[in-house]
Amino acid sequence: MKIIDVTYEHLEKERSNSPEDSFVRSTVTYIHDGNEKKFHVLYPAIFSETAEAKGIWEYEVPLHEAIALNLLSSYPGRKRLYINSEDDFFSTLEKTNIPELYTTILNIKKHNDE
Repeated sequence: MKIIDVTYEHLEKERSNSPEDSFVRSTVTYIHDGNEKKFHVLYPAIFSETAEAKGIWEYEVPLHEAIALNLLSSYPGRKRLYINSEDDFFSTLEKTNIPELYTTILNIKKHNDE
């Protein structure tokens, strides 16, 4: 498996009464068995804001870019994942080597800039 890119987007409201603008979609694009695939993780934006406030993520790269990459190996073959529990969100980060995850993201971004 080769990771091609990590991205994120804050969802925008399609309707005035929609809560979409409070969610983030983190995406990792990768090559597996010669096919390009994407894995999307949708979660409330407040989770990553809380992680940053707690000092879990203190890097210039947004945590949003790390979430899908962090969960990719835990959900092989999945295309989408929705995290609605703050406990689930934080338990995956607690099990992760955060500096290594950050370095991986930097390497992906550096490779994409070349």
